[in-house]
Amino acid sequence: MAAPHGPTLHLQVYRRRGTVEGRGPYLHRHEVHSLFDELIHRPWAAVRWRPPVDVRESDDAFLLELDLPGVKAEDTEIRAQEKTLTIEGQRALRPCDETTSHVCERPDGRFVRTFEFAETIEDREIQSRWQDGVLTVTVPKSKHE
Repeated sequence: MAAPHGPTLHLQVYRRRGTVEGRGPYLHRHEVHSLFDELIHRPWAAVRWRPPVDVRESDDAFLLELDLPGVKAEDTEIRAQEKTLTIEGQRALRPCDETTSHVCERPDGRFVRTFEFAETIEDREIQSRWQDGVLTVTVPKSKHE
């Protein structure tokens, strides 16, 4: 059985007259589909939180930066399969019910972020680094573009 995951962020690059445009006319449709996928198909108990991400693009790569304070590198997995990149892991915090807690806003547990690219990505070419609670993942663009 496949692991449950959250919605997929579609990263499509459209070329027109030699320029690269990061947003195509159908991007909003993908966002709506992702929202419905999350609301209808996502098993709510399996994925506890969704870390925020910034996705940037350079001439030769996509750069993904995820805020993961309190997450250990060994508790995180990055996988690429064809056009899909999946980043998943676990953050374990002390449960709020062990003490008298007044506010418990920090999410914990399992997370999954999935990104779909327009081109096939190579797992062995992906680089990652941790700094100050931020995971930076560099996904090189296909050399066939």
